[in-house]
Amino acid sequence: MEKTPQPYTWKELKQQERILLYAGDLKPHLAQYATHIGMNPTYSSERCIIHDARDIIPLSENSVEVYQCEDVFEHIEYKALHSVFNDIHRILKPGGLFRLSVPDYRCDVYAKRSLYDNDKRIVFDPGGGGSYSVRGVGGGGHLWFPILEMVLYLFSQSKFDLERDVTVLHAYLDETRTLLRPIDYSLGYIQRTPDNDDRVKDPYRPLSIVVDAYKH
Repeated sequence: MEKTPQPYTWKELKQQERILLYAGDLKPHLAQYATHIGMNPTYSSERCIIHDARDIIPLSENSVEVYQCEDVFEHIEYKALHSVFNDIHRILKPGGLFRLSVPDYRCDVYAKRSLYDNDKRIVFDPGGGGSYSVRGVGGGGHLWFPILEMVLYLFSQSKFDLERDVTVLHAYLDETRTLLRPIDYSLGYIQRTPDNDDRVKDPYRPLSIVVDAYKH
């Protein structure tokens, strides 16, 4: 009789020679499943640890090679992310990579499906999960609606040096102009880009804000 795989633990992770973390829904079809350890607030597995991204990561400083976060931080209160960014910086090794991707709400895919208030501000994205009421977004939906300036502000208020450490790979610069640098997916596969998502392949345009930040 086969043993049921046991959830991965921080103790096991600390014993690894290389630590690569993936904050998001780490499923077997992702390339990172073979290389990274996932962190998820609701479930654990043989490749995933239960961890809320808002909490301090129980690893020593300068211990992690890669921290990738895909489509997670829009579910966290914007004001809470400053401390999250600083904790990621703390655990990264010098030269370590923080790869971030969040939905770009200047993209028509998200803009068209979202709900707006009378001032034409997005208040809810039904495609992002959760629910909306007079109290706001609940049930795990998107709590803020990223555009590039908001993401860059988070980096500017963190221990990452915005000019030296941070490279924007994909994003809308404004309502019409786009930035589409080549992405090295060997450093971390991203599902929601025009390379991998049919919704934005023609015309080829950003679906996510993708940023690589290195600790120096």
